[in-house]
Amino acid sequence: MVRINGAETLGVDVYEQLRSDILDGRFLPGERLQPARLSAEYGVSAGVIREALTRLSEQRLTVVEPNRGHRVVTISVKQIRDLVELRQINEGAALRLSMERGDAAWEGGILAAHHRLKAAGPAHASPDSWAIAHRDYHMSLFAACGNDRLLALCEELFAASELYRRWSSGPVDATTPAERHIRGVEVETEHAGILEAVLARDIDRALARYHDHLEHTARNASVAVENVARRSAAAEKSSAVGRRAAKRS
Repeated sequence: MVRINGAETLGVDVYEQLRSDILDGRFLPGERLQPARLSAEYGVSAGVIREALTRLSEQRLTVVEPNRGHRVVTISVKQIRDLVELRQINEGAALRLSMERGDAAWEGGILAAHHRLKAAGPAHASPDSWAIAHRDYHMSLFAACGNDRLLALCEELFAASELYRRWSSGPVDATTPAERHIRGVEVETEHAGILEAVLARDIDRALARYHDHLEHTARNASVAVENVARRSAAAEKSSAVGRRAAKRS
């Protein structure tokens, strides 16, 4: 249940909680989000839930089907691969340009962003705060590229990847604390390795590490998506059995 405040604040609270629950895998891909059920679960009116679902659809975390309402978006392994390929091309170009053009102030910005990222961790303990620091760290790497349109594209692609990035560690109820800790250490090591190469102005090494970082997340996300697809199929099968049993009774 979300905390009760003024109407506007309450709407923001519900939206943020529902968004976190989708990103954390508490709702399965393709799962129908029924306002009446969510209203009871979150302790708010159906109208507040509908407003939150509308905002989520604008962020492409839900899709709206005619006469059926909202469902959690689905992600395929191919969609992940396509997005990662785009990120590698565009973010790699932005990183290269930044390393060629960046000055000491740019380096200081990266160091500060990396410090905030480490201070926000671990990711599984404070996913929303960590996600903000994570975005800021990545964007700091491209900040000196000198191409506003390229930078805007990098920001768009990074935002589009947030769902698969969060799913790369697996749904919170499908992974153990030890597994989440291991993945967190891996990500922290990758970020530190990128930072070291960037500050050394070793373009080839920095690009290789950045490429591998995206690849690693994509592989984990692909496994998570396949696991979630199996969970969704099992849940649908169980629901169908329940409906048949209800009809017989």
